[in-house]
Amino acid sequence: MNTQKIKVLLTAIDKGSLTKAGQVLGYTQSYLTQTMKAFEEEVGFPLLVKTNRGVEPTREAKLLLPTMRKLLECEERFGQEIAELNGLRKGTIRIGTYVSTSVYWVPQIIGYFQDNYPQVIFQIEELGHDEMIDGLIDGSLDIALMSFPGEKTSIDFIPILEDPMMVAFPPGHELSKYDYVPVDRLRDYPFIMTYKSYDKDPHRVFEDAGFTPEVKYYSRDDFAVLSMVQRGLGLAILPELTINEFPGDYDTRMLDPEAYRTLGIGIRSVEYAGPLARFVIRYIRDNIK
Repeated sequence: MNTQKIKVLLTAIDKGSLTKAGQVLGYTQSYLTQTMKAFEEEVGFPLLVKTNRGVEPTREAKLLLPTMRKLLECEERFGQEIAELNGLRKGTIRIGTYVSTSVYWVPQIIGYFQDNYPQVIFQIEELGHDEMIDGLIDGSLDIALMSFPGEKTSIDFIPILEDPMMVAFPPGHELSKYDYVPVDRLRDYPFIMTYKSYDKDPHRVFEDAGFTPEVKYYSRDDFAVLSMVQRGLGLAILPELTINEFPGDYDTRMLDPEAYRTLGIGIRSVEYAGPLARFVIRYIRDNIK
């Protein structure tokens, strides 16, 4: 079977539309439509269904997804192993990342490979915590730059650094009198939080402290959270890496007791990782500080 058809189908499913798939793959809408029609004729049943949200896999396509992703993964790994045997580094690696690691880590990683291994292609997608775990499990991601996923997940995790969790508040706030803000004092104030499915680390601060804060607003975007803090709409708990990238009219303090998120690399299996993924992981471990 022509794996190009599988690539078109999976990209359309992952992006939610044939138009977005065309933008990613560099194909025209006409070509994608013809490819999908030929694919459906080949297998003997529909593979995509249109909804008000875009396109989604049919029931039959959903049953084939794990096998199709495995086929593409094997094809990519086969090409990488041939390149490695020839003394080359080339191939495509798909990385999921937070906004913060995207800003701080990704440019350094891509810059190194662009200068030294220009045949390595990076596909970067900014995602939430749960989305990255799902992508690693279903094979749509090779690695993820993420925080510790917890003991009960089925992925492997390689720790890289400890990132302090900070409380952010408007200038002149009464918490500014503290060098380290007691976590228990945070019971008294409204908060703006990222969704737990997007970023679990701020929520862990309160879980460890044994209480649930008053949350006025939720957002998927760390920078939107800080923007609302600047306007006096509430307080926020965010990692230092994010705060450093968004200077503004707000103040921050460490917490008492201190809290950290462990940033690192998520991968479905270190043991069965392809040669390019192993090479990228080795670079990150040796060079990201």
